Amino acid sequence: MSSHPSFALEIARLHFRYPDRGAGKQGFELQLPSLTLRRGEELLLVGRSGCGKSTLLQLIAGLIDPTSGTVQIGAQDMHALKGAARDRFRGRSIGMVFQTFNLLQGFSALENVLAALLMSDLVSAESCARAETLLRSLGIERLDARVEELSVGQQQRVAVARALACQPTLVLADEPTASLDPENALNAVRVLRDACREQGAALLVVSHDPSLAQHFERRQILEALTVGASVGEGARA
Repeated sequence: MSSHPSFALEIARLHFRYPDRGAGKQGFELQLPSLTLRRGEELLLVGRSGCGKSTLLQLIAGLIDPTSGTVQIGAQDMHALKGAARDRFRGRSIGMVFQTFNLLQGFSALENVLAALLMSDLVSAESCARAETLLRSLGIERLDARVEELSVGQQQRVAVARALACQPTLVLADEPTASLDPENALNAVRVLRDACREQGAALLVVSHDPSLAQHFERRQILEALTVGASVGEGARA
């Protein structure tokens, strides 16, 4: 598949399957014929629990390999890379925001962002300056505070700063509002979208929360894009 220069993400004929586990326990299968996201574009993918949202993000990020098909980030076929080369590319090209933030406990807000910048080509002084600028632009002033000392809303901002640290082509957000109360959830979506726009990153959000739809001009239902998908008991999706 040839890459279009204006695309941050191109998926073609993607197929993934967890094997059946015997005793009548069905595996999990996901087939996605096509999905594209332009540079700087936002997309909300909505789907019920277990439909494959998290699995799709893992495939895009190269954390698991597809049975067949391609995932291109910019001009790079993610799954053509192996081992450390894939890890380096992921760290530099993809930012990830998780439902539970996955921040490094016991480390400061600044140290959490600096950890992501280890994948960049910046020297130490430049990394520190970028991390500080990002955090302050997102309203975090207590740079040396350990993340567990911050409010939930502040932790979410640190997670966004970390995701954008290496100026990625694409940011993936997996249920970013699921653990937040309605007020913090609304603010979290605004912060995430505004930060991605500021950095010029494409944003792909997956969620089962229908209230997010009002915030995204482009939104699609994952089940409507997939073909022949099936979810078995206990499937990770």
